[in-house]
Amino acid sequence: MAETNLIEFFKDIIFPPICSVCGKLEPAFLCDECRSKIIVIDKNTCYHCGRPFIDKKNFDIKICALCKNDNYFFYKSRSFSFYKEPVVKIIQKYKYKKYYFLGRILADFLKQAYYKYFKSERIDYIDTVPEYTDLRVKGLYNKNHMQAVAEELSKLINIPFINNMVKIKRTLRQQELDYYQRNTNIKGAFKVKNCLLVSGKNLLLIDDVWTTGSTLNELSYVLKKSYAGKIYLLTIARGI
Repeated sequence: MAETNLIEFFKDIIFPPICSVCGKLEPAFLCDECRSKIIVIDKNTCYHCGRPFIDKKNFDIKICALCKNDNYFFYKSRSFSFYKEPVVKIIQKYKYKKYYFLGRILADFLKQAYYKYFKSERIDYIDTVPEYTDLRVKGLYNKNHMQAVAEELSKLINIPFINNMVKIKRTLRQQELDYYQRNTNIKGAFKVKNCLLVSGKNLLLIDDVWTTGSTLNELSYVLKKSYAGKIYLLTIARGI
């Protein structure tokens, strides 16, 4: 018991129990006030890609113009919130400053969106965007920030995380590219480890932010080539 208390003491020194956004004392790392500022995306979105409609008066529109023109390989995409504060700060602290304890908060965001949009769907596995792995180096595995969130989400919604995708090509940072460059940059970057595992199965692909959807769409394309069933996309936030 004394050893456990000592571990908790030092953990609180390294990661004090404060809100990750405003800095107030908060054991859950996100206070109620900051949580209330999150702009959750409502249901007035494109049925296919989840893009919020600007004209909220026209409820007859079901599919956005982008989905009518773009070649998407996924079945349905949704996001928990808009990519605005305070969600931006939480994602960036987790992703870039390596505050990995915030992964539980992000996984909970995804859980809420999953139960809101996909609870009635039959989904067999969870997967996410992998890091580049040099296949010439035996045993090399670069675990990234979203793979850790996927593991946490798997426990919350009781769907296995299979980690069945591998990135085989180095790419430029998508954030630095325009819409068309993103599609070219990510082309041919991924492959499926075990095609038999996903054949005929429905998958939930998760990521942190949807910007143009090019990365998740490329993953969906590769999975469909392996005869996967329906591909559902779920992101923590959606860029505006």
